[in-house]
Amino acid sequence: MALQAQQANASCVRLNPGDQDLTVSLTMPNIDRPDTRYRVANVGRISGGFECTAGQTAFNIDAPLSGLTYVRDVQMDSYLYKVYSTGPRSPLIGFSFSVKRAGTTFGGPPIELGVRNRHPGEPLTQKEPMNVDVYMVIFFRGGAMESIPMTDLGTITSSVEGDPSQSMQHHVRLEITVPPVTCTLASASHTLDDVVANELAASGSNAKESSFNVTMNCPMDNIDVQLSLADANDPGSSNGQLAPAPGATAGGVQVQLLRGGSPVQFGLAWSHGWSSKGQQSIPFSARYLRTADPLVPGLVKGEAVLTADYR
Repeated sequence: MALQAQQANASCVRLNPGDQDLTVSLTMPNIDRPDTRYRVANVGRISGGFECTAGQTAFNIDAPLSGLTYVRDVQMDSYLYKVYSTGPRSPLIGFSFSVKRAGTTFGGPPIELGVRNRHPGEPLTQKEPMNVDVYMVIFFRGGAMESIPMTDLGTITSSVEGDPSQSMQHHVRLEITVPPVTCTLASASHTLDDVVANELAASGSNAKESSFNVTMNCPMDNIDVQLSLADANDPGSSNGQLAPAPGATAGGVQVQLLRGGSPVQFGLAWSHGWSSKGQQSIPFSARYLRTADPLVPGLVKGEAVLTADYR
């Protein structure tokens, strides 16, 4: 009965006048391990932030952080974290709160953003200083991730239940550098069927269009790929017309590259979109195109360079 009376009368007062500056700046690998914890980040710990009397005093934690968006729940050890992101490909971020006696191990239960969280505190047998901390828990998202520039996420407030004047601010800033992930493009060759002169009688006429694919291999989903084409033998080429490559002997006819039924515009990038993991095909077609030069029988040959850029 005496212990119950102590618990009912337990209270905490703010000792350390400082607030917690939870500024996390780190580099993490860009690997495909969905919902796997990368690091628990705790900086700016407030040692002896409160002094609590014997008994057990609960804390309230308010965490608005409106710049973060809820993604899903993630199980880690015995806790179920609600995890958040700054964008569609950012690493996932969870938060936890700890108020413990000095000298004890760190760590505490997760907290949810946008609602009031309650931490029951620790039962004490005597008056003791307490360490108060907010932790940031970083998880791999799954698929390719992108960096988070240094961002001020806002302020979390912890306060003594029943006495909100005894409170502490936890200022949260985050920067995560994630190196980009790249895909590989396989070389491709394509042979057009033979064409006869009367199928290319007039300048600007075309013949024997056929389709082919270039294979791109990506190590994971969600790589934002942009593609562009260039003529390997004439940087000034346009309208998909490939200048004669070494070994070409024909005259008055060139190879023309097309994408989606229209001539390719060399040097103009287009979005492939989000990659899928593994091999994927990039479709093109090619055809003969008659030029204004005299028609000379022989081998028609052209070469192009396909480049992938990443965002």
